[in-house]
Amino acid sequence: MKNYSFFKALITILMTALITSTILITFSPGAEYIDQFVAPAETEEININRQNNQRKIIGILPGHYGLDSGHQCGAEYNFVKESDVNLRLAVMVRDYLQIKGYTVDFLHEFDPALTNYTALALVSIHANQCDSTNQSGFNVTTGGQNSYPSESKRLNDCLTYHYMQNSGLNFLGENYTPGEEMLYSFDNVNNYTTISIIHTGFLGNDYRTISEKTNSLAKGIADGIICYVEDEAIGSINQPLPITSLSTLSTSTRKFYQIPLSEPIAAEK
Repeated sequence: MKNYSFFKALITILMTALITSTILITFSPGAEYIDQFVAPAETEEININRQNNQRKIIGILPGHYGLDSGHQCGAEYNFVKESDVNLRLAVMVRDYLQIKGYTVDFLHEFDPALTNYTALALVSIHANQCDSTNQSGFNVTTGGQNSYPSESKRLNDCLTYHYMQNSGLNFLGENYTPGEEMLYSFDNVNNYTTISIIHTGFLGNDYRTISEKTNSLAKGIADGIICYVEDEAIGSINQPLPITSLSTLSTSTRKFYQIPLSEPIAAEK
């Protein structure tokens, strides 16, 4: 028998170990299932804090909705209530914005959801009181803390321009006469949210416009919001469109229209 040298013996051992390990790895039972224990790769990046300009959220708040009737006229104007006018307009604005692809939060007066509420814009819709004077026209004013004045002005300007074009009413500026009206304090709304309050006309002298042109008024508000969000160009708002004063119409020639939803809106529990 031949005697193996030390080096030959070492090489034989190493070769045997290599062959054995290769066989075990190749034919190891269950090897085909190893992949199922590996965490799958992320196929889509999820942005948890998706920005509102991607979600296109708009808040619409019909004044006095869920709280009270607001201003109310006498028999000469069918006892029309401000809350009904505001709600009717707000529903149309909401529907118009939704058709355009926006997500609309429909809020009520003193809604708990307004605390730290975040949206691209929040518009509160009101009407001015009934009166026996010749007052006619609309107001647009800033709501909340006005943390970003340039954004607030931009929203106000867009609303003013488009509402004026669609309503034919005079723009009376940013001031309005609230009377006994109680408005929600928007200071609790998130600073990111740009807020405007529009008083769409006087329930008395602008009654016919509010009754007959409701669709146009709603479109004016919605177009104003879209103008702000999409950063559209606007024309001059310094020269209101000429209108015929309703005060020149005699009582006998005025038409009276019953606005729907004449019953008070019950407060939400």
